[in-house]
Amino acid sequence: MGLLVFALGLALVVRPARGGPPTVVPVPVPVNPSYCWPEVKLFDTLRYGPVDFCRKRLAYTPGRLECAQVSEQVCWVLLADGQWTLTRSPIGTQVLPCPEGPEPPVCPRLTFE
Repeated sequence: MGLLVFALGLALVVRPARGGPPTVVPVPVPVNPSYCWPEVKLFDTLRYGPVDFCRKRLAYTPGRLECAQVSEQVCWVLLADGQWTLTRSPIGTQVLPCPEGPEPPVCPRLTFE
């Protein structure tokens, strides 16, 4: 009478109309699809929680050009085994004057280079 075709996730199940075991045929998937967006890196502080900038030196002086805001590309990437992983890649660093108020955390090494 024909074939019954069902789409299940990333596979096609083809079953003969008169019985018998179903045949699974893989459906091709694009090579590594990903979903990306820009984001500002957050730095954690114990006292004030996450902040979106850090300072270059241990000694904090408001108003000096010693603070930085780091932009990153965040992507969900599909691995070969079918699992998704989150990746973060730095895009750039913007130096800005340190604001008045609570002291931000010290920047990780190589933030300004």
